[in-house]
Amino acid sequence: MMGMLIGMSAACASDASPAFSVDQLKRDTRILSSDAFEGRAPLSAGEDKAIAYIGAAMHAAGLKPGAHGSFLQAVPLVQTETLADPTPRFEVTGNARTVAFSYGKDITLNTRRNLSRVALPGTDVLFVGYGIHAPERHWDDYEGVDVRGKTVLILVNDPDWQNPLGVGAFGGAAMTYYGRWTYKYEEAARQGAAAAIIVHSDAAAGYPFSVLTSSLSGPRVSLDHSNEPLLVEAWITRAGAEKLVALAGERLDSLTKAAGTPGFRARSLGIAARFDFKVNARTGMSNNVVGVLPGKTHPDEYVLYTAHWDHLGRCRPDDKGDDICNGAIDNASGVAGLLELARAFHRKGGAGRSVIFMATTGEEYGLLGSQYYATHPLYPLAHTVADIDIDPLSYMLGATRDISLVADQTELARTVREAAAAQGRTVTPDTLPEAGMRYRSDTLSFSRAGLPVVVLGNGIDVIGKPSGWGSRQLDDYVTHRYHQPSDAYDPHWDWSGAVQDLDLYFGIGLRLAEGRDWPNWFANDEFRAARDAVLKAACSDATSASGPSRCSSP
Repeated sequence: MMGMLIGMSAACASDASPAFSVDQLKRDTRILSSDAFEGRAPLSAGEDKAIAYIGAAMHAAGLKPGAHGSFLQAVPLVQTETLADPTPRFEVTGNARTVAFSYGKDITLNTRRNLSRVALPGTDVLFVGYGIHAPERHWDDYEGVDVRGKTVLILVNDPDWQNPLGVGAFGGAAMTYYGRWTYKYEEAARQGAAAAIIVHSDAAAGYPFSVLTSSLSGPRVSLDHSNEPLLVEAWITRAGAEKLVALAGERLDSLTKAAGTPGFRARSLGIAARFDFKVNARTGMSNNVVGVLPGKTHPDEYVLYTAHWDHLGRCRPDDKGDDICNGAIDNASGVAGLLELARAFHRKGGAGRSVIFMATTGEEYGLLGSQYYATHPLYPLAHTVADIDIDPLSYMLGATRDISLVADQTELARTVREAAAAQGRTVTPDTLPEAGMRYRSDTLSFSRAGLPVVVLGNGIDVIGKPSGWGSRQLDDYVTHRYHQPSDAYDPHWDWSGAVQDLDLYFGIGLRLAEGRDWPNWFANDEFRAARDAVLKAACSDATSASGPSRCSSP
């Protein structure tokens, strides 16, 4: 396929399928994930190279600068790095004993505050179960306790995560936003805790502890949290947590069982935790890269494509001494797909609605660029139809008969199925609902702001491979390459599935950009109220009611 523009085969192509350049996809992925870009960490020399490359590619693709005459939307960040020298200390005292936990082996220690040192002496430890405050589900793990200035120990995932799908207050095996680690820290901060420790397990978190030690070992960036009380964000292994609660005369299994029971009440463990670690902190300005292709008939209505350009930069070295997390699949491939979609839309001459292409910063550090855009939108969210996120473009398994629709709680599901049917593919539900993939990409930032989103998972029914082969390959990626230096560009990858998925992303976006619909979340979804509020506010303002189809829709 070298040197060629290719489209999908007749069995897979949609009627509007453009030709995509596999050479260009390979080139963009290879360059962005090369060692020269140093893993594309925000606020690094790697960022400077990445945003310059992406901005130039958007310009060459025929896009207009999307951020007030520039391709760059500035995103103010705080960068913090827990220093390994002197060794970070975490100790717990209880029943006249003090136990020290090994940094990097038992526990991770981080802060999102602009500080040179974090020192918390002797804070009381409270077990708060799953750390959830969800009045609409009649669940409040913080009821009746005051955690201000204290340390909270929190279980990852939801209380009913081991139940079958649909069974329990939180839907059983399908993780909700309340089960995500990001929520756990956010709620702990809202409650006034000084430190929050999340208990890890491979099954409950959806990834091994090595992912955390690799992801959190280098510089971390965040939006400014100077006004929040939470000083420490930590993860602890399950074995470490068992040792911790044993100091209080408790068993973790018993505490976990109690936490999953309606009516659970948080409790003080009667032990004290001490944190002490040095931090290298600084503030800086990162960037989203934004280009727009103006609409031909409705330029003030928008379809948004996103893919995060960042990765982990320099991380914990592997056994070969490689300390660059290149992020080839996650997510250089997604940015390559974003750029190729921009070229395809430009070659087509655009669409009725404007199409925005945005490469976001800081996704790996808490969805920072998308969160900033959602609160500082360059184009009104009430005038934006949907966000279509590419993360990653493909796991390079080859062409598949299926595609997984992860975020299926919106009226966009119909559009996805139409575009997939044009390829002869079957749309399946989320194949890993327990992993909470719906809440692990930039689409969460837009979902919380009410914007409907498209999140696709990789197909696993790989053409020409035996049953189960695709699932095994995905498991292998998560175990051996995800967020590790081994996620590097491979010239032997099979790009047929990537082109197939790119064709699908194009078909979804084209239907939305040429249509007049304003899809919403389903009535029972947690994000429906936010979208309704955005549309109601926009349509009650005469100066912004320029989209009659939007304002007249139910």
